[in-house]
Amino acid sequence: MRSRTTAAAVAGLLALTTALTACSGEDDEPTGPPPTLPTRAPALWNPCDGLDPAEVSTAFGATFDTRTGTAEEPLCSFTPQEEGGPALDVNYQLFAGSLEDLVETFGVLAEGATTEVTTPEVPDADDARLIVDVTGDDTLAVTAFVQTGDLVQVVNALDPSPFDRAEVLRGVRTVIAGLATHAAGSDLTG
Repeated sequence: MRSRTTAAAVAGLLALTTALTACSGEDDEPTGPPPTLPTRAPALWNPCDGLDPAEVSTAFGATFDTRTGTAEEPLCSFTPQEEGGPALDVNYQLFAGSLEDLVETFGVLAEGATTEVTTPEVPDADDARLIVDVTGDDTLAVTAFVQTGDLVQVVNALDPSPFDRAEVLRGVRTVIAGLATHAAGSDLTG
């Protein structure tokens, strides 16, 4: 019984070896030069590079501590210096589809008593979405998407009660306008 198993294993190994040899490319055609690999990773994008912290503070009517991270680990956040003020976080992703497609990947956005979805006009942007909601604990939550080519920048703003809805929306619109203008000069827009 053992010899049949061994014979079957040897036959299988020979068949595999023959198949691998047939695919080994032993013909005389050159395969071409090996691909060149980048010696350095491309610089990471930091959305904060296109935002003036003083302008952001003015737009929100608040003073912020701005965190931008490092070149290796970029970060873009604005935390309120006064307790109870608005907080803001900005990030990005590259996406080859439309902004409508991207927003749909998050599931159905149910517009209702507290949720509003709008499409603001933003200079230098291909598209934008503004999603405004008031959470159960009476916090104003605003998410904005601004697309320039393949670059989609995302702004998340939170402001606990009592909040000034008009001021927060004005601030978010100021931020996405700055992001779009800065992105227009980048090499990430595709």
